[in-house]
Amino acid sequence: MIKINYKIQFALFVLCLFFIGLGIFETLDEGLKTGVALFWQISHFVPFVMSAIIFGNNIYTRRVENFKN
Repeated sequence: MIKINYKIQFALFVLCLFFIGLGIFETLDEGLKTGVALFWQISHFVPFVMSAIIFGNNIYTRRVENFKN
């Protein structure tokens, strides 16, 4: 497994949260669409949500591991 520096992971986590917020802002600005258009509207920020979950989990588990030692 590739080990990424804690600061880099945190920066990527913040970047993902920024794009999630940007996607939510644009969705609220345009309003929710219907049907297939709703799927495409939501699917644009799904990768950022998944990345934020992964990076957040990595940061949290490293913090717990460091706390135990």
